[in-house]
Amino acid sequence: HLRFGGTIVTLLYKRVLLHELVAKGGPDHPIFRAVRDGAVCIVNPPTCKLLHKKASLAVLSDERHAHLYSAEQHAAIAATIPWTRVVEERRTVHDGRAVDLLEHVTAHRERFVLKPNDDYGGAGIVLGWTVDAPTWAAALRTALDAPYIVQERVHIPSQGYPSLVDGRSVVVDRMYDTAPFVT
Repeated sequence: HLRFGGTIVTLLYKRVLLHELVAKGGPDHPIFRAVRDGAVCIVNPPTCKLLHKKASLAVLSDERHAHLYSAEQHAAIAATIPWTRVVEERRTVHDGRAVDLLEHVTAHRERFVLKPNDDYGGAGIVLGWTVDAPTWAAALRTALDAPYIVQERVHIPSQGYPSLVDGRSVVVDRMYDTAPFVT
């Protein structure tokens, strides 16, 4: 059994990332043992890690995987998933034409964002429209050495929300970020 303060735990809602849990407690952490032994039901189990990887979006939108999806699925992907590629030296298709990936995203940085494959909370993200060409080029070199994706910029709607700022109630423009998952 998994125990917390003497109480048997049968249900866990995991809000920690797996690599952080492993870093703190090792691969034999009591939570991992309880999951392996079937002693606990875990919401967001270790198997959800695959969906946390941003490269999963590249699998959906990359032409190399087009054969995996029906016409209906392609339409749903095109309507909901931004154009996404793993950063690597290769040719790909963007806006219906073949391009050299690195040359294309270098020449059109204002249309793209770089994101680490396995991070969260905005860490490591570089918005091409907010940096100059040398900074973008340096970010692309970093992205070639570590798993990164490049993604087409999308408009994120925003709305004014009442917020408490410095002890005062103000309306602050905030982006919608619901982070839904559909599998």
